Amino acid sequence: MEEPVPSPDPAARHAQEDLELSEELEFVLAYHQATKHSFTRMAPGPMTMDWANEPAPFRRYRGAELVELARPEPSPDEEPDYDLALTEGSVPPRLLNFETVSQLLFDSLAISAWRRAGAGGAAWALRVNPSSGNLHPTEGYLISGPVPGLFDFPTVAHYTPREHGLEVRSRFSEEAWRETRLPEGTVLVGLNSIPWREAWKYGERAFRYLHLNVGHALAALSIASAALGWRATLLDGVGTDDLALLLGVAGSSGAEGRDRSPGDEGDGEGETEAEIEAEIPDCLVAIHPQVGGSGPDLSDFALPERVLAEFGEVEWLGRPDRLSRGHVHWPLLAEMARSTAKPRGELDRMELKENGTPPGIAYPSSSLRNLIRERRSAIVMDPASAMTRDDLFRALARTLPGRRRFPTNLLSWRPQVHLAIFVHRVLGLDRGLYFLVRNPDHEDLLQSAARESFDWERPKGSPPGFYMLEGGDFRDLSRALSCGQKIASDGCFSLAMIARLRPCLEELGPWFYCRLLWECGIVGQTLYLEAEAAGLRGCGIGCYFDDPLSSALGLSGTELAPLYSFAAGREVPLSRIETYPAYPIPDR
Repeated sequence: MEEPVPSPDPAARHAQEDLELSEELEFVLAYHQATKHSFTRMAPGPMTMDWANEPAPFRRYRGAELVELARPEPSPDEEPDYDLALTEGSVPPRLLNFETVSQLLFDSLAISAWRRAGAGGAAWALRVNPSSGNLHPTEGYLISGPVPGLFDFPTVAHYTPREHGLEVRSRFSEEAWRETRLPEGTVLVGLNSIPWREAWKYGERAFRYLHLNVGHALAALSIASAALGWRATLLDGVGTDDLALLLGVAGSSGAEGRDRSPGDEGDGEGETEAEIEAEIPDCLVAIHPQVGGSGPDLSDFALPERVLAEFGEVEWLGRPDRLSRGHVHWPLLAEMARSTAKPRGELDRMELKENGTPPGIAYPSSSLRNLIRERRSAIVMDPASAMTRDDLFRALARTLPGRRRFPTNLLSWRPQVHLAIFVHRVLGLDRGLYFLVRNPDHEDLLQSAARESFDWERPKGSPPGFYMLEGGDFRDLSRALSCGQKIASDGCFSLAMIARLRPCLEELGPWFYCRLLWECGIVGQTLYLEAEAAGLRGCGIGCYFDDPLSSALGLSGTELAPLYSFAAGREVPLSRIETYPAYPIPDR
């Protein structure tokens, strides 16, 4: 296709760019509106579950060399304490080698257990990083220079959770790796999404879930890094198309990567089979040692032209296997991938303002790695159980930003997501509706936008930014707003994550829609581990009624919008469900 001739008039060209940006912004906002659930209409999606075409849960690149990683055994004497490890500078950095890379991926993206319903049923895998519907659309890639005991040459490798291994996708030159000027002992992790995995079950709303899952995976990488004395930093200056080149997948233009075969016939109108099952690039993360209680400043990192030029010529090894026999085309997903693609360039860094000092509430000693690998999503919660006020305050305080606090130190922007909390059974705290303001700059906006009758009173000893809005029993309401799911009313608390939506997209660009969902996923992963530390279980809730939830808080329009929900409580043991170790894989 012939490229359009650029306008010779710079002013006209910039006016055209502004128009295009405005169209993308309006499309993203229209997508968000079109994929809302309401009491009378659910977002467009499959009417039934097409089990014959359920996507395979693991992607493999056939023909690519598989390098098996070590499967670390728990060693309580050597493992860091949960609370201690999540403050930078508390764990001495480990050397980068085969064992530590194995540990990083084992603690962030690997299988955590297998389950089977009855003796004759098929087993399914649970993973360290949770996923909506346990569908796991997020794929991880390691990009590194030579690593002792692992790779002798700079390599791009695809992580395979089922085998806990790395598939070699390409090799590149040591000159190109040095050109990145990354600190010694650094590796890169790229995350991609396969939209079809989520769309099979959730239809057009799947794009939201893709990026909530990315947020969970980002937090899992950050916390796994902390256990090694390392730190994860999101490299948000890397554009979507550059990342696609680095990982050998389709970019925002929709062009297929070198690993795709042209001419595949599609089952859905407008897309080929290869396009429907394709991966879209999400983000790039640097994993590097903590230095003096903090990491190096990577805010201005960009992929040098020399590196991009080399990746334009590398040979990609292996062919992605087919995930489903048949497919359904959901047109909004492909357009959202294009509309939210990030251009190359650094995100204007926002000076982080810590929201006061969280209360000093001591944790019982807990192994970080045990909590990571024992984390599960609750299915049924005990409606009679309660948690303590200290446990709730600890969990909420962990979500507050801090320069040295994992996993919030992963991001370069100030928090744009706040928490509306339905407290059901918390010892020492009245039932009612509460709110946690995670960014003090937004407090006036939130108070003016919310219902006028709210009290905004600070409970004694609570985390900074925590307010009681209204007392009362909100169990029925929280259940009704969460698509009637009892888990929202039977837990000790449930909450909704409220994002500053339209202003962020107008200020930063349509691509920030994904980042808002990532931030929600990071908060959700934090709360999952906090629930485990308190002897409870958490559960992310993606099904909620958008506008009724906003209305319950007095919110309207698109300035502030709910993007995710979460509940925590004591799980009721599952009957007739058997659980098996993650490795080796149990017989089917």
